[in-house]
Amino acid sequence: MEFRRQERQWLTHLLIIVGLCFSISQTGEEMLTQVVGKSITFSNPTKQGGSLLYNGDNIAVVVEGRMDSSYKDSFKDRIQWDQETGQFTIKDLTTSDSGMYVVDGKGGAKTTYQLTVFDPVSRPMLTTADNETCSVECSVKNDRDVTLSWYSGEEIINKTSSPELSIKLSLPLVDILNRTSYICEAANPVTKVHVTFHVPTTCTETKVTDNDIERVRGSLIGAVMCVLVASGVLGLAIYLKKGRNRDVQDSSEREQAVHMYAEVTHSKPKHNQELGPCNEDLEVKSVYDHIQLHRMDILSGNV
Repeated sequence: MEFRRQERQWLTHLLIIVGLCFSISQTGEEMLTQVVGKSITFSNPTKQGGSLLYNGDNIAVVVEGRMDSSYKDSFKDRIQWDQETGQFTIKDLTTSDSGMYVVDGKGGAKTTYQLTVFDPVSRPMLTTADNETCSVECSVKNDRDVTLSWYSGEEIINKTSSPELSIKLSLPLVDILNRTSYICEAANPVTKVHVTFHVPTTCTETKVTDNDIERVRGSLIGAVMCVLVASGVLGLAIYLKKGRNRDVQDSSEREQAVHMYAEVTHSKPKHNQELGPCNEDLEVKSVYDHIQLHRMDILSGNV
């Protein structure tokens, strides 16, 4: 008996799981977006009958091939049902139509749709600063999920958005490069609008900015410092080289003088005693005196 009771419990649990799986398989959910004034068609068919619900309330019912859409005045005369496809369509959409829709087909098949209806995005405007045709700003009225972007070709160079719907989105164009035009685009999930800024030829010419001046000034200061340092090093090297040459020259002259003095000393005449008393007081005062004396000896034939 206990075994049979457990068997029945297991069977009950299995049936519940199968039922849940079947229910899930019959229920789907899709995200839909559309622009104001357009139409939206729900793909799940209800050929044998069913209903369309908006935020939990019936807004259309199909019975025996006929549709009744008088349940809610805001959707009256705007809901269509195609007998061939079995699909519901809502036309002339407004932003207030955003919400959750459920197509409940006969037999329990349900599909849930989350619809968001957007206003068309406004056209962006370009403005330039006073007397500055190269300084341009793009702006647009902000709305739900609106983005504002600058394009250079296919590349986005700047982009902005804001959840604050009461403000105006603005985006300046910075760093104008060597291009003839840029595109400012305003977009939301359903629409895009863009304007083109044609760059004046004067804007593409090379301009000297404060940053450029600072960079040039820094480069010049660096170059001057390098020249000063190099000149100092070169001057020091020349000074040291001249000092070494001067020392070598002085040393050579000293050695030459000593050598000449040595020769004069060895060549001192030995017959000074024979020259007579008049020459006893003769004193040699310098190397030049020795040289002169030596020459006199040579001329007199005493060497």
